[in-house]
Amino acid sequence: WSTGGEEEVDLKLQKEALTWAKKALGYGGDASMTWRERLWQFLDDPGSSKSAMRFTMVLLCVIVFSTVTFCLETLPEFYEHEAKTTSVWFIMEATCIAIFTAEFCLRVISTPNIRTYFHETMNQVDIVAIMPFYIEIALTGVQIPGLAVFRVVRLVRVFRLFKVSRGSLTVFVNTMARSAKPLYMLVFFTTIAMIIFSSLIYYVERGVYNEDLGMWMRIYVYYCEVKVDASVGPLVKHPSNYTLDSGMDEPCKWIDPATYGADVAYPSEALFMCPYGYRKSKSCQTVYEQSPYDSIPSSFWWCLVTMTTVGYGDVVPTQLVGKLLGGIVMIFGIVVIALPITVIGSNFATIYKKMVADEKLTEEEAKMNEMDNDDDEEDEDMSTSPGSGGGGGGGGGGGGGGGGDIPPGLQDSL
Repeated sequence: WSTGGEEEVDLKLQKEALTWAKKALGYGGDASMTWRERLWQFLDDPGSSKSAMRFTMVLLCVIVFSTVTFCLETLPEFYEHEAKTTSVWFIMEATCIAIFTAEFCLRVISTPNIRTYFHETMNQVDIVAIMPFYIEIALTGVQIPGLAVFRVVRLVRVFRLFKVSRGSLTVFVNTMARSAKPLYMLVFFTTIAMIIFSSLIYYVERGVYNEDLGMWMRIYVYYCEVKVDASVGPLVKHPSNYTLDSGMDEPCKWIDPATYGADVAYPSEALFMCPYGYRKSKSCQTVYEQSPYDSIPSSFWWCLVTMTTVGYGDVVPTQLVGKLLGGIVMIFGIVVIALPITVIGSNFATIYKKMVADEKLTEEEAKMNEMDNDDDEEDEDMSTSPGSGGGGGGGGGGGGGGGGDIPPGLQDSL
């Protein structure tokens, strides 16, 4: 067991060893960095200083502001087909592009390796986000088809948010990499199920084939005869003063009074043909529509939307068997998708906890570095103070070689 004094000595020796190792490995602190290295650290590492963090937050706000203005200027009340240089939108866009351009130029100037800089994807995003603005200005007044596409390309600046928040992007990428096998299983089972269920819904909902039109037709509605008594509506009924609401998209249609039988007392009574979702009687007329399930590939969309329980409602089955099949597809989709998602969620939680732990460790190392710097400053003050020359001379024989020599206290302990 060691006493409190021995623990203090051990802690001091550890600090001396850490300081000596940093100097030996070339980590001499900011004083040994060139202006380019300082600038690169300022631009690329938000955690290097408070000023770097403030600059990163300002740049983040500019990116968000530029993206918001890009969206707002498309509103009908703000839209300008040919924006002038005096337009408020153009001035705001030009200001943001100027900031992006200045930041990009500073990065190019201070980058440690200019060759590898342009090979990184996020740096290429910077170029793609800036260049369309200058190309539009250079080609002002020139009629080139498809030039408006450049304005859409400028939206890639949103991806610069990933550069600012690298931690979030790293967690997402690592989670997807670790969850590769569950994702492969998800894609595999979803593909197999989509082929099987799309084939089944095709044969259930395709209907009958119309040779004249060359397409599959399925039952849309049934038009059945409806008699309106004299107690309903006006006493004298006529197509100009009376209609019957069907409650569906398709309206009720008047039947020509000239075709009425003796059982209809016209004009106090009237006959209509109204749409029904079922066959009310054998006399009902069947109305067909083009089937949206006219092929197995065209049924893939319905199957994928149903399996993911999105349900846009643009394509729906109308037959009883088709509706039952749709229910089975929903349940199967929930089971197939839920199982891999749980694995992905577990991997995300693990990686996120590791990132938080690493951040705490980095903060502790930064605090230790600050303590080491304070100790170094105190040692320098003591060595330069009056009366310390004699002590320094005694140790100069073994340690006069400079910052790379082992401290005397550390030599004794070794």
